[in-house]
Order: sequence, then C-alpha cells, then structure tokens
Amino acid sequence: MPLYEDQQARDDAYYEAESESSPFFAVERYEEGYAITYDLLPAGKQLSEPTSKELNEQVTRKVEDVVGDDSLATVEVSRSIGASLGNISFFERESTARDVAATVSRLVLDEANWVDADGPGDLPPTEVQKN
Repeated sequence: MPLYEDQQARDDAYYEAESESSPFFAVERYEEGYAITYDLLPAGKQLSEPTSKELNEQVTRKVEDVVGDDSLATVEVSRSIGASLGNISFFERESTARDVAATVSRLVLDEANWVDADGPGDLPPTEVQKN
C-alpha cells in the first residue's frame, strides 16, 4: 500500500489513477498525522449499498478500537465514508493507519463489491481535481 509523503506525490498518483481508470487508495502523511483515502471514481465505480454499509460498520469498530487503546497514541480521528470516496484521519502512527487501511482495502478494492458509479452530478467532488 503506497504512502504519499507530500501533496505533489499524492496528486501525481491520483492523476495516474485517473489516466488508467483505476481506483485511488493510499495512506498519506500530513503534519497532523496519517490519513487513509480511497476514491473509486477514477475507475467509474462505487461500492454497492450493502458493501458501503458494511464498510461503515467495520471502520466504526476499527476506529473505536484504536481510540480506545491507550497504547495507540492518537489525536481525534475523523472519518468520511462514502460509496465512492472516503477519508479517515488522523492517526499519529503510520503503522496504525496501515492497520486500519488493511481493513478498508479488503472491501474497497474488491471489484466484486463495485457497481457502476452514478452520474457525475450525483457524486461528491473529489479532493484532488485537475485544473
């Protein structure tokens, strides 16, 4: 699973995903900590409704475990889980972010869980956009 250390590396990877019509999935490093981002829109896909619900439930449990574990240093963890786009941030340690990302990737990157994306007007804009 790639780790993007800065915005330029992340943007380059996102543009590559767009050009290859493949999903974007990454652990990203920010000053505040580590984040997990997924975007299925470059592939023209989104998660099926049952998978989206399951992902939300699994991420909720995983984040609660992380926040509740005193041995895992973390600041406030926020999450935005959608059918096509999601972000979970911030984790203090890369290893913690990667552990949560492994849970997320099992559902998000499994093509059996994908359906065709709705029209562009029905989907939220992506964080990284070409000018």
